[in-house]
Amino acid sequence: MHRLLIVFIIAVMVSACSRVELAYENADWLAAWRIASYLELDRDQRGRLREGLTAYQAFHRENRLPAVNGQLQAWDSLLQTSNLTPAAVEQRFAEAEATLRTTVDDLIPLAAELLRDLDDSQISALEDAMAEGRDAYVERALEDQDTRAVERARDWVDDLNTHQEQILATCVSDLPTVTEAWSTWRQGIEEELIGLLRRSAPQAEVEAFLQEWWLEDEARPPVLQAYRQTARVTWEACTYTLLVSLTDDQREEARQRLARYRNGLDASAAVAQRD
Repeated sequence: MHRLLIVFIIAVMVSACSRVELAYENADWLAAWRIASYLELDRDQRGRLREGLTAYQAFHRENRLPAVNGQLQAWDSLLQTSNLTPAAVEQRFAEAEATLRTTVDDLIPLAAELLRDLDDSQISALEDAMAEGRDAYVERALEDQDTRAVERARDWVDDLNTHQEQILATCVSDLPTVTEAWSTWRQGIEEELIGLLRRSAPQAEVEAFLQEWWLEDEARPPVLQAYRQTARVTWEACTYTLLVSLTDDQREEARQRLARYRNGLDASAAVAQRD
């Protein structure tokens, strides 16, 4: 599980380079691998989950890892270029999003199988955990996003100047607030999932539900669809502005972090292959 999560985290971090977590956007993609933390699995279920993830590791190493490494290299090249363009940043975002969506799609059958294996008490525990997680996420989203944006950027470049902090503050202020709409929609989604599980819906139906929830933008209410588009355009533009403002030292710091990620992926893949 840990090795596989490294791949997920890299995809998210690269696609979210120098930006605050997009409230109401990334949360549901991340649910694809957060969901295990909501489940109270017994020993046999944990064993089947490990077996499924082990099988996927081999598939991922062969079919997905080259693309992830290629994207890390592309971001490294982008950090070195002296004539950066908005189109280049937009392309990196699109590639990272595609990789993340592909990975989620890969794991939907395993997630559906795991969910369908829950007994009544486990379904009730999942219902409670999702409600708590939803409320906690909304509470975090209402906190000081300017500070969170700066902290995330500092993770990449160590320190920011006043101008760079202002770039991030402007990005945050440009985003609309859709907390109530998201919370209402998410509660409905969770209730629908619990309903499917309680009536022992077939595998294909649960897979279709997860596909729509996690990957189909058009399944969201119009206000949330509009938010996603606004957030995507806003943060692509702000990432470009921030990148062109980086000093040589900041660029090198970001490149070193990317190198550590690439080395970690290579090491994890090598260990998994030996196992």
